[in-house]
Amino acid sequence: MAKLGGGCPGQNTAFLKDFKTNIVECPKCGHEVEFFADERKVKCPRCHSNIFKVNPQVIKYESGRLTFSGTDKSCLDWCGGCLNKTDYQDIEENNKRIEAKKEDLEELIDSISSKDSDVVDFFIEAFKKSINSPKLIDDRIFDALSGNDPDLFVRARNYYLNFLNR
Repeated sequence: MAKLGGGCPGQNTAFLKDFKTNIVECPKCGHEVEFFADERKVKCPRCHSNIFKVNPQVIKYESGRLTFSGTDKSCLDWCGGCLNKTDYQDIEENNKRIEAKKEDLEELIDSISSKDSDVVDFFIEAFKKSINSPKLIDDRIFDALSGNDPDLFVRARNYYLNFLNR
């Protein structure tokens, strides 16, 4: 990991353009956790789990093909000089985990019948909401679906269980 002379320009508030915060739910305990625009990793104040901010992805499903875009690189991808070694490694490992989850999502989507487009749509949205979860799809999303749309729940759960048991 390269170090910039004179410090990281991203850590100098004169260069910081975005003071916005984002709120995400801790995948372990459900507590709301705040990220500032320049943060990629924070600890949940309640359960102390590491939570990673992931840039929103645009996921398209057209003509039976799943594509991902919107994964802009940041200075952490080529520098990481502002982080300690452990944080930098954690972020790198998380990026690899997300890439593996993308591959799993593609495999899951490929297993779904073309007549079940609503199941595909469900899994794409569930994937976005589950990005910090260790599982491909967080169980709480299935729990919510079971009450809101029992028919979609049964079909989606069957595809998911078949995928897990492959």
